Amino acid sequence: MPSGRVKSGKVTMQDIASKLNITKVSVSKALNNQKGVSKELRRKVFALAQEMGYERVIAENTCKFAFIVSKHFFLETDAFYSEIYYYFNKFCIQDGHHATLMIVNNSDEQKGSLPPQLQTELFQGIAIAGEMSERYLRLLAGLHMPTVLMDFESEIPGQYAILTDNYYWGYRVTEYLIRRGHRHIGFVGPIGSTESITDRFYGYRRALLMNGLPYEEAWTLVNNDTQSGMYKPMIDLPAQMPTAFVCHCDMAAHYLIGTMTAKGIRCPEDVSVISFDDTTLAQTNQPKLTSVSIDVRAFARRGIETLCDIREGCNDILTRIYLPAELNERDSVGDGPAKEPEASQ
Repeated sequence: MPSGRVKSGKVTMQDIASKLNITKVSVSKALNNQKGVSKELRRKVFALAQEMGYERVIAENTCKFAFIVSKHFFLETDAFYSEIYYYFNKFCIQDGHHATLMIVNNSDEQKGSLPPQLQTELFQGIAIAGEMSERYLRLLAGLHMPTVLMDFESEIPGQYAILTDNYYWGYRVTEYLIRRGHRHIGFVGPIGSTESITDRFYGYRRALLMNGLPYEEAWTLVNNDTQSGMYKPMIDLPAQMPTAFVCHCDMAAHYLIGTMTAKGIRCPEDVSVISFDDTTLAQTNQPKLTSVSIDVRAFARRGIETLCDIREGCNDILTRIYLPAELNERDSVGDGPAKEPEASQ
C-alpha cells in the first residue's frame, strides 16, 4: 500500500481514502470520531492523515495527555511503570497525540502540590500509574479531566481503572509452588503499601489456607523502603527458611536472591523464588526468574483508548478493566523436598 506525503497540492480526505482503499465517508467518520468505523481503522486513518500532512487532523484531533507517577514507582532499576510510560508515549505518537511525563516526589504528594504543567498547560486527559494517596487523587479529580488509573483503583467518581487481577494471581502462583511440592512458603513485599502488593499477599494467604498449609509471620519479609522505593542489598533472613518465596515483583526477587546467595543459600536448589511483572530483569537475573507476565503494552493501549472514549462521551466504558496475564516459567523454581506424585490421568 503506498504511503507518504502528497507531493503537491492540498491533502484531501479523498487522498487518504484512496491510499487506504476505503470510502471518503469512512475517512470522514474516522476523523470526526463518529460511529461506523472500527478503532483499528480509525487509528490507521489518523496515522496516515498525520503522515500526509492533513492539516485538520493535526489541528482538531491531537490530544495532550499527562502521565503522572510517584517518584518511588519510577526508579531506573524498576522497569514496570517506566515501560508502561514508554509504550504510552509510543502509542500516543502513533495516534497523533502527545504525552507529558510528570514525576511527583513524596514531599509534593504529601503537601498536595500538583505538577505546575497541569496549571499552565491545557491537557485533554490524565493517566496515573502506580498508586497515589486518596487526598492527592481528589486534587487531581478537581481538575475535571478524563482520568485513568494504571494498576490500582479508587472510589472517586470519574476515575477509571486498568488492572491485573492480583488477588487471583497471588493465589495462582502459590498453588503453582504447592504443586511443585513446596509446603513451607513465604512472601516478600510491604503488605498494605499498595493495592497490588496487598492483593497478591491475600491471594497467597488464600492458597495456603485452602491447602491446609501454615502461615508463618517470620516468613513475610520486606526488602525495600516504602517511602523511597529503594531496595536493600542485604536483609535479615529467618533462622528456619521456607522452601519457597512469593515475591511481589521481580526487583524484590532479585534482591532476595542476592541476600540468600551472600549467605550461602542457593536458588532454586535450597529455596525457590517466584515473582511478578516479568520485566527485563526476570530474563537477565541469575537464575532467570519464573514470573507473572503482565502486558505493559496492553496497559498503555487501553489507557489511551479509555481516555479517548471518555473524551468522546462514550457511555459504555467499563469503570474497571482487567487485563490478562500469564506465568512464564524459567529457572528460579525447583521442586520442593516432598513433592507428591502427579495424579494419573
